[in-house]
Amino acid sequence: MYSINLKAGRNFVVKLLATLCFTLLLVACGDPHDTKVPADISKWSKTVRPALQKLKPEEKVLFSQYAIRHMNGAAVGGLIGNKADPIPEDMTIGKAIEEQRKYIAQEQVKEPEEKALKDKTGK
Repeated sequence: MYSINLKAGRNFVVKLLATLCFTLLLVACGDPHDTKVPADISKWSKTVRPALQKLKPEEKVLFSQYAIRHMNGAAVGGLIGNKADPIPEDMTIGKAIEEQRKYIAQEQVKEPEEKALKDKTGK
């Protein structure tokens, strides 16, 4: 009678430990693009920094540009150019990289238009 209960208990513990190990493995090997970006930069060292180390160099640069643009834009309030909103609460590293790519593409389209306008007005 006791041997059956011990065997069942042992099986339960083995399954529990296997599940825990698998969960930890999934978390450790998770996609860095899915990492949430806290609006409070003081919390970045625990979540964002480890994820950034897993990114390609180009993606690190894009994320850094996004973060700087939003932090400076929110702090300065648009005094020296376009005002950028603070980093939203639901932002992930992947979304930030994509938004920065879109921002750069939009700026590249604007530059020739602004140059043409300056040439046309003579200013």
